Amino acid sequence: MIKKAINILGWIGVLFTFLALILTMLSTYHFVYIKYFYGYYTLQWCLFFTMIIWGVKIFYLKSSFKDLVYTGICFLMAFGSVIFRFMRVQ
Repeated sequence: MIKKAINILGWIGVLFTFLALILTMLSTYHFVYIKYFYGYYTLQWCLFFTMIIWGVKIFYLKSSFKDLVYTGICFLMAFGSVIFRFMRVQ
């Protein structure tokens, strides 16, 4: 039950990140103006939550050393995104 919930949350996160990427690009290149997608803030938060969920998913569902490396990479990407967010990178 928990495996299925984590899997579904992971793919929902991917969907939101993908939509945030598209809307951010459309807004950044001035095709449309969408207030919350004009900078990279929304994309950074979506990436953070998606990478945290995928890191937990990989760690919870797998147990080999290679999968621990992938979990670490996901967490590094998530916290790197947060660092850029707090540095106010636009």
